[in-house]
Amino acid sequence: MVMASQDRITSHSRGMRDLLPAHMRGFRRVEDAFRAAAGRWGYEEVRTPTIENYSLFTTAGMLTPQMLSRVYSFLDWDGWSGERVVLRPDSTIPVSRAAEESRMETPARLFYVQNVFRFNDSGDREDWQCGIEYLGAPHTIGDLEVSAVACETLATLGFTPQVRLSHVGVIRGVLDACGIAAEAVPADLADQISKTGLRALREAASTNAQLSAFVEVALQPFAGHSLIANLVALAPASAPSIAASLDELAGVAGALVASGRDVTVDFSLPRNFEYYTGVVFEFFANGIEWGGGGRYTTASGGTACGLALEAARLASLLASATPRRVVVSIVPATKMDFGPALAVAEALHSTGIAAALANDNRSGTIAVRVGGDSLVAMTPDGDRQMTSLDDVVGLLVQYK
Repeated sequence: MVMASQDRITSHSRGMRDLLPAHMRGFRRVEDAFRAAAGRWGYEEVRTPTIENYSLFTTAGMLTPQMLSRVYSFLDWDGWSGERVVLRPDSTIPVSRAAEESRMETPARLFYVQNVFRFNDSGDREDWQCGIEYLGAPHTIGDLEVSAVACETLATLGFTPQVRLSHVGVIRGVLDACGIAAEAVPADLADQISKTGLRALREAASTNAQLSAFVEVALQPFAGHSLIANLVALAPASAPSIAASLDELAGVAGALVASGRDVTVDFSLPRNFEYYTGVVFEFFANGIEWGGGGRYTTASGGTACGLALEAARLASLLASATPRRVVVSIVPATKMDFGPALAVAEALHSTGIAAALANDNRSGTIAVRVGGDSLVAMTPDGDRQMTSLDDVVGLLVQYK
């Protein structure tokens, strides 16, 4: 029998990650901020299975071939037959599936906090996301609401969010003006569009002077929404859908600006034009992109809008800035004091103060020594003899 090496035994699976206490403190901070923001807007939580049918993700237009090539796929074999399944590579599609399968009424506001599994260039293969799906979302109103949840979450975490906006309809309109049907875009060009947005169409548009001029102006990011009107004037008459898309984009950008948000219109936004159908957005803070989303069509043809924030990356940033919770050490003087010590701990718990049993007061910076009828609170301000359990709670609540 060949024994595995010690390194093999003690190593986690490639691309996966352990979330240790410091990281989890940051993660819970992110999760709490997101849950609170989503709840304020009326969203309800859902959770979907880790394993889904592979066929769910091969539906036309749902995931690109490049994305499908990066999923964990295997045969669910029962000894006689099997079906190909995947570890959940995306949450939007399963949430939509769950809503339709349960015949959920729309509009439906749903949110989730769960992990997804897929191969990517960074080497990480497991990501945690905080996301929402507004199924049956009205145009513009839905886009604004989804953006608001993301901005409120980032603001609660201490960031000043910046919203970057684009509209997939502009890309589709340029493709149409170039004589390229959206459903017949070459795979390499579709991949470039998903990475660089409208920038990928510079060469294709160069043979049409008016279209090329429009693309060059559109590729200059600008703050707010005031310059969208200039783009409408430049848009080629041969692609009327461009003007309609710009008008919708102007409505979303204008409302966000009016609400006090920092907005940039950027048509080089990397988004999958085969999946998204309308306004798309990314959310930045401190020069870093923390998530994004947009409007899409569900497998059954319904309209929807959603977003996903990168919870694990946000947690990593916040971990060092999220202090460890103070835990009061409850120290029984003798074995006869174990019961009273438990009562003290539970009394503190009922007020939201963390407390745990300890052998001596050196286990923490704050302690309560329980001995017979004696209660001694040991704090950074010194030791104090307490006359009752209520007095202990009243003293220690300031260290909560």
